[in-house]
Amino acid sequence: MPRSVIITTGSLVILAALAGYWLGQRQVNVDSADVIAAVARLHGGDPATCVGWPGQGAWVMYVECSGVTYRVNRFGQVSRAPEDGI
Repeated sequence: MPRSVIITTGSLVILAALAGYWLGQRQVNVDSADVIAAVARLHGGDPATCVGWPGQGAWVMYVECSGVTYRVNRFGQVSRAPEDGI
């Protein structure tokens, strides 16, 4: 195999590994207080009076603001929980 092919392939492998490492390090660290505050801002509640607790299944967290329960999935999508129960 020609030397130029080996050098080009090796360079591409190293660049792909570095790009994968760099993209893997770009994670967002969010805690429960940030989630509660975001839901409160979206739905006009006061973050100080909203309460959150861990979710189950596809829902990462439940947040209750002004008597209404919202559920948040791991992608940050917020939906209103059904009134008949969680």
